[in-house]
Amino acid sequence: MTASLGTPFPVVEQSLGEVLASLGAYTAVVSDPPWSDIAGKVPAPVRVVRAGAMDIDSLTRMAIQEDAGETVVGIGGGSALDTAKFLAWRQGKPLVQAPTITSVDAVFTDAIGVRVENKVRYVGKIAPRLVVLDLPLIRSAPRRLNRAGIGDILSCHTGLFDWKLAADAGEGHPWSADLAAVGHNLLSEMEAVIEDVNAVNDEGVRFLARAYRQIGAACAFVGHSRFEEGSEHFWAYAYEAATGVQQIHGELIACGVVALSVIQDNDPDWAAALVSRSGARAHPGDLGISRDAFAAALLGLSTYARAENLDYSIADTRVIGEADVAAAWAAVCALPRRNLD
Repeated sequence: MTASLGTPFPVVEQSLGEVLASLGAYTAVVSDPPWSDIAGKVPAPVRVVRAGAMDIDSLTRMAIQEDAGETVVGIGGGSALDTAKFLAWRQGKPLVQAPTITSVDAVFTDAIGVRVENKVRYVGKIAPRLVVLDLPLIRSAPRRLNRAGIGDILSCHTGLFDWKLAADAGEGHPWSADLAAVGHNLLSEMEAVIEDVNAVNDEGVRFLARAYRQIGAACAFVGHSRFEEGSEHFWAYAYEAATGVQQIHGELIACGVVALSVIQDNDPDWAAALVSRSGARAHPGDLGISRDAFAAALLGLSTYARAENLDYSIADTRVIGEADVAAAWAAVCALPRRNLD
């Protein structure tokens, strides 16, 4: 088991309905699906706020219009969880989070992610009083949405490489062997349970939640996310900013890890094999990523990263050319195609 840095958020493995019954009056911030399927099976909230646009202006209007006079409960995926964070933070309300999928680590991070001019920005921090893991509920989601959870863990592979590169150049946060060990150990643990992740069984879901919990605690403790966020995330941000298309986060990051591990010359075959074994969708054809859009984000990565003041990475030390694009494109196109299950 990976040793934790920091204090992880409190978690209970329990039925969502039982937890909601214990809260009394609550505001539900939801994604739909799955809210329509859940609503009649849990105590009714006094207010339902449906997550939608994640731009800062829309969220600010929501916080003004929706008076959450009690506990705010996020129920759903990343958009619902981050919207719940924003609403609770702006109104000073207690927060409970109930993820219904394990595709992103938002539930275990205190940073509130929003969009400003179609770019990811973090505007505040809030910690939930409780995170609810209702395993049957999570496992009832489309399996791709849980398998996508490998992305923000697999990103330790490329993130650690970029961080070491930066630390050796005297750029940004200094290297920490203890923090790096968290990332390396999580990668080893994920490799050991990857068949459970693929099967979306209880152990697979528990691992993803446990890994996210450790990542969130470590990031909060040290004040940065260098060990798990690097050029693979920066490429994903560049792609989404250029296209205006928001992907399933973990799927796009898994694709990015394979691509950027090629650019880093950082064991891309290992990364691709783990993605393949996980069952996650990361093939550009499955994600609707064209070669032109893929190439533009990669060729322009250094310019984008500097313009956005992103951390030092391989994009700062290597001039990415057409041959690099061709090699990275070949690697991601060699990933298995997946059904929408």
